[in-house]
Amino acid sequence: MRVRLTLTTLLTLVACTVWSQNTDYLDYTVRRARLQPLMSHASLSICVYNVTDDTVIYALDADHALLPAALNKIFTTAAGFSRLGKDFRFKTQMVYSGTIDNRGVLHGDLYIIGQGDPFLGSARFKSTAPDTLFHQIAENLRNEGIRRINGHIYTDGSLYDDEFVHPTWQWNDIGNYYGAGVGSLNFNENNISVYLSAGKAVGDTVKFLRTYPANLPVTFVNCAVTGPADTASDICFYGSPSEHIRVIRGVLPLGVRDTLIRASMPNPAYMLADQLTRYLNAHHIPVSGTPATVSALPKKVNNLNTIESYRYEDIARLTNYTSNNLCAETIYKYLGYYQEGMGNYDNGRRFMDLYFRELGLDPDGVKMVDGSGLSRDNHVTSRFLCQFLSAVARQPYFEDFLGSLGLSSQTGETQAMPRVARRCHLAMKGGSMTAVRGYAGYFTNADDKLYSFAVISNNYDSSGEDMNLVLKGIIEEITKL
Repeated sequence: MRVRLTLTTLLTLVACTVWSQNTDYLDYTVRRARLQPLMSHASLSICVYNVTDDTVIYALDADHALLPAALNKIFTTAAGFSRLGKDFRFKTQMVYSGTIDNRGVLHGDLYIIGQGDPFLGSARFKSTAPDTLFHQIAENLRNEGIRRINGHIYTDGSLYDDEFVHPTWQWNDIGNYYGAGVGSLNFNENNISVYLSAGKAVGDTVKFLRTYPANLPVTFVNCAVTGPADTASDICFYGSPSEHIRVIRGVLPLGVRDTLIRASMPNPAYMLADQLTRYLNAHHIPVSGTPATVSALPKKVNNLNTIESYRYEDIARLTNYTSNNLCAETIYKYLGYYQEGMGNYDNGRRFMDLYFRELGLDPDGVKMVDGSGLSRDNHVTSRFLCQFLSAVARQPYFEDFLGSLGLSSQTGETQAMPRVARRCHLAMKGGSMTAVRGYAGYFTNADDKLYSFAVISNNYDSSGEDMNLVLKGIIEEITKL
């Protein structure tokens, strides 16, 4: 069920019994939290901003630059709304070269040209699944009168550069699905589903069962072992974006059977060409040539079809609700392409700097090197986050952006959401990585005014779950202001 949180809702549907605009109890709650052992070596930055009055009403170390993790997605998705609009769709173009004879033989090649669609051939949805995509392409070919291809399947991902992952991403991230990176031609969200089972005894090698998609030209080197039944599953994949090898390391608890763990997919554009070639050969459209990637087209090509992505509004919502790194990175790189003519990290960074300044913000003290927040080179202050959210609240796309954020009654981050007074409205995004937790967003309360807030902690001495409880308590008090 889709829930829309509009500006009208925020400013009118409020009837909460709350504190007056007094920060004493919030300050007491924050200082009590800082005395806990888990905060002994931690940084904590808090800012609360009255958007309506354009004033800071509470700040604690608000100018300390900290790692934001997935809070970067707030910047990325808002920027997408500003330039692309909620109805924008990424397009994937299919063309062919050569001629078709009277027997239905194409004497030429089929080209698939990407624009960054993050869900092309994604198994997440039935309408985008690999078999659905391949069936559609096969039907397009038959409708064009093509029954055989005397040539190759080529894929073109040259709208973005070939630096799939940012150079500062960690080695233990990029072999896993969430660190897959992005190109302008993605396939199955650039991940491989790997099914594993524990061995019969502690110390046995984990059993490698199968993958989806199957028959990928990827070699898996299995170094994972079986651990005691009471240990946590700790499987990690290692491998670069261009190498067709994935090393499996870690522990799978005794008794675990047929469990799914996702690895990043190397060279997704090539994998798409490979899998489509296999599919067509198996479905009575033989292809004589081997699959390959290209970065240029022949001078003369014929249009076959154009596949459109979901609307940007839906992509942005999924980006924030599920903290999807692939979506965030493709938006970031596409904005770089939009501004500079090439989708890469440098152009994305320059675009974001321009966007901040267009909003009237000085990004001094802010560093944003990727769209998802996976890099540990990113940093931001809670004050800047509040100012950014306040500036966006004055833009014509505000309600669309607001609808992409999480609500206290839904999203994958529900367990960390604070309890708020009845009929109060809170919309926020969370961010997390090792020793990093943060939340930022909007709330309204009984004064009929709109507020933005940001709470970030780095380098705490506890589990992320314990830190979430601390931050949740602070946010509960923030919403009472």
